[in-house]
Amino acid sequence: MIETTLQNWLLPKPLLMVFFAASVFSTMPAEAKIKCWKNHEGVRECGHSVPPEFAQQGHQELSEGGVRKTQTQRAKSLEELETEQAAENVKLAEEKLRGEQAVLDRVLLDTFSSEDDLLLARDGQMAHLESQIKLTDSHIAKLKNNLEDLIQDAANHERRGKQPPEKLITHITSLREQISDNAKFIETKRLEQAQLTAKFEADISRFRRLKGGN
Repeated sequence: MIETTLQNWLLPKPLLMVFFAASVFSTMPAEAKIKCWKNHEGVRECGHSVPPEFAQQGHQELSEGGVRKTQTQRAKSLEELETEQAAENVKLAEEKLRGEQAVLDRVLLDTFSSEDDLLLARDGQMAHLESQIKLTDSHIAKLKNNLEDLIQDAANHERRGKQPPEKLITHITSLREQISDNAKFIETKRLEQAQLTAKFEADISRFRRLKGGN
C-alpha cells in the first residue's frame, strides 16, 4: 500500500491531474432530466420526477439547460378509449359492408347482361311460386270437400243416436290439420313473392347505377 502511494507521488504532475479529473467525473451523475407538469391549479411545476397524482397527465421533459427534449401526452380516459374503439368498430363494419357489396355487384353484373334479363328472371320465379300456390289451393279445395263428407257422415251417426267411430273422428282431425298446413304453405309462398319483388326492385335499381343509368 505504501509502495503504491509512493509510486503515485512519483508520477508526473500533469498525469496526476488527468487521473484526478477522471476520478471526479466518474463519480458525477449523468445529466439529469427535468420534467415539467401542471398541478391541480394549472400552475406549471418542474422536478426530476412527476408526482404520482400527476403521472397520468402529459408532461414535458427538459435538459438541465432548459431545452425541451420530449413531450409525453396524457393518458386517455376510459371513456375516450371506449369512444375510439366504437369508432374503429364502425369503420371496420363499414369496410366489411363495402367488401360484401362489391362481391354482390360483381355477381349481379356477371349474372345479368341487361335490365330485361332481370325482369325475365323475376317473372320466371314469380310464376313458379304462383303455380305452387295454385296447386296447393286446389289441393285444399279437395281436402275441404272430403272433410265436409266426413263431417256429414259423423252427423248421420249422431242423428241415429250413435257415437261416430273413432277412425272417422281421427280422419276428420287429420284433414283439418292438412288444410291448416297447406294454408300456411300458401302464406309462406305469398311472403316469398313479396320478398322476391322487393329483391328484384333493389337489384334493378343497383344494376342501373352500376351501368351508369338513372
